[in-house]
Amino acid sequence: MNRHSGPKRRPVVIHDAHGLKNFWEEIIEAHTKQREVEDSRITRSALNKLRREWTQRLEGRIKMLQKTSEKSKVQSSLLPIETFQPIHKTAA
Repeated sequence: MNRHSGPKRRPVVIHDAHGLKNFWEEIIEAHTKQREVEDSRITRSALNKLRREWTQRLEGRIKMLQKTSEKSKVQSSLLPIETFQPIHKTAA
């Protein structure tokens, strides 16, 4: 039987420490540049300003609704009993 009849082996790529270090430094540098571009894009975006404005509007609306509901509770508790209409029950 032939010794070389088994599965073929893939060639092994050997890197030295300097080559690996350069490889990862390039990857990190590219990632850092991408993050900087994304950060600058986000800071130029109007989305944060719009979110703040809508949050302020919603908070103002909530406060107004809470004040309105508090006033109606106070007014309804102060109404005299004569203001309520009696309920007439009829046989159906």
